[in-house]
Amino acid sequence: MYTQARYLSVGDCGISVEFGNELDEQTNLLVHKMRYALRSSGLQGIVETTPTIRSLLVCYDPRRIRRDELLGELKALEKRMEDISMPEPRHFEIPAVYGGKYGPDLEVAAELLRVTPEEIIAKHSGKEYVVLQTGFIGGSVYYKVLPPLDSIRRRQTPNQQVLAGAVLIAGGMGTLKAVDGLTGFLWIGTSPVQQWQPAKNPPLLILPGDRTVYRPISETEFIRIKEAGEEIERH
Repeated sequence: MYTQARYLSVGDCGISVEFGNELDEQTNLLVHKMRYALRSSGLQGIVETTPTIRSLLVCYDPRRIRRDELLGELKALEKRMEDISMPEPRHFEIPAVYGGKYGPDLEVAAELLRVTPEEIIAKHSGKEYVVLQTGFIGGSVYYKVLPPLDSIRRRQTPNQQVLAGAVLIAGGMGTLKAVDGLTGFLWIGTSPVQQWQPAKNPPLLILPGDRTVYRPISETEFIRIKEAGEEIERH
């Protein structure tokens, strides 16, 4: 985490506010605090704000607000970060089948860490994860995993046909994949949860700042939830 944020120009109508250069939940909290405060301020000329793990992209209309004026507002928000209170986060329980055809890399992960597949499941599930960002195609969910899972590296050769709902880990992060496609992350499980819901607004079920807990389920329960189209538990 930086002692002071960095303000970087992005084209002629964007500013990236960078709070650090590490995978850190406290840095990420500052990102969401600034976004929340900026959206609550009613400041005119803001077109869009996009949070990442360590920075906030602020897109603005230069016809409605000058860059130096916006920069002054952002720096003023930074100075009162400690006084900004965030709304209570939403909590989601995510059912997932681990291993087999639903998680073909589970045994690979176990071999890398010299533990059993059951231990990988125990280390990944039942813990609350902060959603640091959503991104890539369809808005996949990204969060920080705990040791020893954080030591697992990406695959040298990507998986080509990974399903939507795939539970993935690599590079210190965990992911809930939003749509079918390739990935270099290790595929350890699959959830019937639909993260990408284009007919809804917003089109993502789980958003940055939310909290998730993974719950191991059987293949039978997976099929039942999938066929019934059940909503996952949230509160």
